[in-house]
Amino acid sequence: MAESIRDQACTLFRRAQSEGLCQGRSLEAVASASVYAVTRCNGLGRSRAEIAASARCDQGRLTNAYDAMNVDLELPTQPISATDRIPKLATELEVPDRVRRRTVELAQQASDAGFTIGRRPSGVAAGCLYLAAERAGLSLSQRQIADTAGTSPNTLRNRRDEILELDA
Repeated sequence: MAESIRDQACTLFRRAQSEGLCQGRSLEAVASASVYAVTRCNGLGRSRAEIAASARCDQGRLTNAYDAMNVDLELPTQPISATDRIPKLATELEVPDRVRRRTVELAQQASDAGFTIGRRPSGVAAGCLYLAAERAGLSLSQRQIADTAGTSPNTLRNRRDEILELDA
């Protein structure tokens, strides 16, 4: 974690503490929520599951603490987009840069068309990556991409089919 991100998370934790948001919540949950909130505010695209996996609290407690912080402290968080999920997904699957770039283009087209509204960013990112990989002749399985993205193969296929209609 970059020093500035760590400092921001510590500052946010102290602010939550001074506002009484730690009462009734574990300190680990508030600390984890602080890290998650800072990643959201900085557009780093980390999921709650990722943060909870490296913390000493479960995802439900992290979510509870984050929701309280987001409302009470009026955090300047941005919605998570599919394009936020693509770099990590592409890195974990070791796809070439040309496929990564095409995946971002497809996700941007989907966003511009309003297609991403109401859909989980991880599913959209997985569908875009699968389509880009297919077109580039890469042999990545639906299961492999879906598991890495934290979605189901069925969702991946549905998003791919919807994106195909946009990119026809």
